[in-house]
Amino acid sequence: MAERLSREQLYELVWTQPLKVLSALRHIRCNLCAKSDIPTPDRGYWAKKEAGRHVIKATLPLRRPGMSGDILVAGGRHYWYRQWSKDELLGPLPEPPVFPEPLEAVQIRIAKIIGKVSVARDYRIWHPAVDRLLKADEMRLQKQAASSFRFSWDDPIFDTPFERRRLRVLNALFLAVAKMKGRPEIRGREGREISITFHQQQVAITLDRPKSKSQRGQHADTDPDKLENRLRLAILASSGSEIERISWSDGDRKLESNLTDIAVRVVLNAEIAHRLSAQRHYEWRVKIRAQLEEEERNRRSAAARAETERLARLEQERVDRFSMTPERFGRPVISAPMSAPCKLPKPGTRPSPGRNLIDGRPGP
Repeated sequence: MAERLSREQLYELVWTQPLKVLSALRHIRCNLCAKSDIPTPDRGYWAKKEAGRHVIKATLPLRRPGMSGDILVAGGRHYWYRQWSKDELLGPLPEPPVFPEPLEAVQIRIAKIIGKVSVARDYRIWHPAVDRLLKADEMRLQKQAASSFRFSWDDPIFDTPFERRRLRVLNALFLAVAKMKGRPEIRGREGREISITFHQQQVAITLDRPKSKSQRGQHADTDPDKLENRLRLAILASSGSEIERISWSDGDRKLESNLTDIAVRVVLNAEIAHRLSAQRHYEWRVKIRAQLEEEERNRRSAAARAETERLARLEQERVDRFSMTPERFGRPVISAPMSAPCKLPKPGTRPSPGRNLIDGRPGP
């Protein structure tokens, strides 16, 4: 049966009993601990402890940015999410989410792990997400070379200086966020839909030419020297959204000079999204719990009202059963015909012959 535990609870469990025992009893396995960045005892730890030898208990590392503090045990491939059951929602409410580490400290920790991010002039080994784009471009070139007809659809996309620079920036960014377990994904033929997943949080970004903006009474800036080779990177509110949280672009300094700050902000944005999500989830649980409790009260009230009405009907039927008259059955009242009064002979006299003493009719 699936159950939810915090990182701290799971950490204490794996250092209290061997994983072999926990796997049989509660389906807790080593890969689940690895996904949640929870250290497990080394081989021979329990034998040394049983023998009374000195053992070292590894400390629980800080939660990585974007990682959930709750873990779903025995939840199948959905190790961190499963639809909440009614019993869980009606169960005890947890404390409101609290994050002891300030965002400023998280940002400093991210910067130390990532280090300085720079863009090389050329890469021999590309990140797999970027390498897929280059291989698709190479296949288009081969198809174009093998065909006697040239179609614009088969023209290479990433062979211009602007596109090559764009891929180099993406490659440097992807390698940097990989140190924080970031998993990039590029979608679309031209590679314009970009997202980076940090555990359970996804950060959407865009990297392209800046959009030309025109104001009333002014023309859009269409100078090729200003727009054609400029790059602009923005962190979006969500995938597919046009709302930008923060952006950087070429100006007095090139975008590449800000790449270290960009990588740190991308990872930090995952942590911010996690904290907002945790707060919204807590508020949702409070609201749903109140609704379920109201529905339960209404159900009990309706059941009590129905039971009262049922008992009243039974009582009325009992009363009616004891006070029934023939008219209540729907039958007419039938009166038996009264016979003539019986005339008894006076004392000392004999009855007349041939007359019945009971009804006065002639006898046999």
